[in-house]
Order: sequence, then structure tokens, then C-alpha cells
Amino acid sequence: MLADLEKSSFSNIEQQSLEFVKYTLDPWVIRWEQAMNKSLLLESEKKDVFTKFNVDGLLRGDYASRMTGYATARQNGWMSANDIRQLENLDRIPSELGGDLYLINGAMTKLQDAGAFAYTTSTETEETSDGQDNSGSKPKQAPRQSKQ
Repeated sequence: MLADLEKSSFSNIEQQSLEFVKYTLDPWVIRWEQAMNKSLLLESEKKDVFTKFNVDGLLRGDYASRMTGYATARQNGWMSANDIRQLENLDRIPSELGGDLYLINGAMTKLQDAGAFAYTTSTETEETSDGQDNSGSKPKQAPRQSKQ
């Protein structure tokens, strides 16, 4: 692989960066990890502890691609806001503020509440998609306020 940039564009320079990490750095990183595990850890520690270089930052795509991927993951319920924030090296959102919620598309319903409509009884008032009450009962009127 030659780094000939004569006819380069942003797209293929980014691709060359990814190839550099994959084909040049990765073999060295693996060797370093193995050497550190062998030299620095006791046999009893090797079951629970290991050395791992994080090269994810070098493999990141452009900002727009990452955000699109995160949006897909968030809307389909397999990443929480804190999962995404951790990947972007941002502070966590407290759990009580919803940072660890896994949501699904559909007005961003909690994953555990998806399908909650299936547990409603048929005696409850049903509304059609146009907002009309189909229960057969008369609509209640708001109480009138007296003028003083």
C-alpha cells in the first residue's frame, strides 16, 4: 500500500486513514497487548485482567456518519443516551433523568412499555386515529364559569 495522494479527495484520505489503522497499527497493537499480558500479569490475574488498546477513536467515521448511526441505535432501542455519550467521551446523564433508558421509535416509548396497549381492556374508551370517541357515551361538557 503506497500513500500516493496525487489524486486524493477527502473521502479516500479518510479511507486511507482507516486502512492505516487496520493494516499497519493493528498487528503492532496486538503484539504489544500480548507482550504486556505476558510480562505484566500473574497467571492468577490473566483470567480476570487483560491489556487492551482502544483504537476506536482512530477508526471513527466523520461526525455526520456517527450521529446517524447513534440516532438509529437510539431509536431502535439498542443504545441508551449514556451508551452513546460514553462512546463520545461525554459525561453521563443521571439515571433518574433518563440517561439509561432504552427507547424505541413510536414517540420514543420506553422499551418496557412497548406493547402496553395490548394489556388494556375493551371496556376502556377507544379512540380512532382521528381522535373521535367511539365508546357510545356522550361527551362531557366543561363546567361554565360565572361572570362577576
